[in-house]
Amino acid sequence: MWIETIVMPREETVCERPASRRDRSAAHAAACAEGSQFRDSVLSYLHTHQLMDAVKWVSEAGSIPLVTLHCTSLVLEHLQKEPSFEAGRSLMFPAF
Repeated sequence: MWIETIVMPREETVCERPASRRDRSAAHAAACAEGSQFRDSVLSYLHTHQLMDAVKWVSEAGSIPLVTLHCTSLVLEHLQKEPSFEAGRSLMFPAF
């Protein structure tokens, strides 16, 4: 059975920095690069652990480091054990 899984980087303690005045396009480009790098790390993990056969679909990279997968529960279990990822099943509800 396919489930929808959401994967994010595990949060690290970060000291707050004052917001700097940056060009919005530069900030967006940096965020997109971070999202792409995170997606690549998730795909690398799946390939390395030979889990791609249990993955039906992977979302494209966006401006936040988050990946959505349609996969089996085995993949979710592996991702939850990986210390660099936070992974969970998305909430499903019936559509009217």
